[in-house]
Amino acid sequence: FWAVLIPSLVLSLLPVLFEYAAHVRFPPGFKSVFSLALLLHVAGGISRFYWKFSPFYDKIAHVCSALALFLLIICCFAVLDHYGEAVRWRTVLISAIVITVVLMVTWEISEYLIDVIATTSYNGGIADSIGDTIANIIGILIGICIVRYYRNLIPAGKNLGYLLTL
Repeated sequence: FWAVLIPSLVLSLLPVLFEYAAHVRFPPGFKSVFSLALLLHVAGGISRFYWKFSPFYDKIAHVCSALALFLLIICCFAVLDHYGEAVRWRTVLISAIVITVVLMVTWEISEYLIDVIATTSYNGGIADSIGDTIANIIGILIGICIVRYYRNLIPAGKNLGYLLTL
């Protein structure tokens, strides 16, 4: 229990530490989504919620994780822009979508391989993987809506890095 809880708490503090070190502020809600995704995974594993509330808990965790990952990638581009490396919005969105999808597919493959190697039951077969992929797509779509909202807050003449000053 403690071996999972302590590293998870440390991980959930990384965005705060990064903000402090880089002298930026992530857009409102980012840190909460990141922590929520981490909390869902830790609670799901420790309290066996993935199995007790199957398949719904897993799908909610996938939506939150895809959303958190998507927003994290967007914020990485915002940090680049903040430090002078401007990237076009179209490139940012397409890159964030592609990177998120690649990482989520990699996650599904890892679940399958862990089950094969360690004889566990994280992957519930092809139907589970399809459901997880749909949940990931929903998370990405929510992320696109959030980014669209924040993009509308950027004044004319300002770039993506402006989001780190809100």
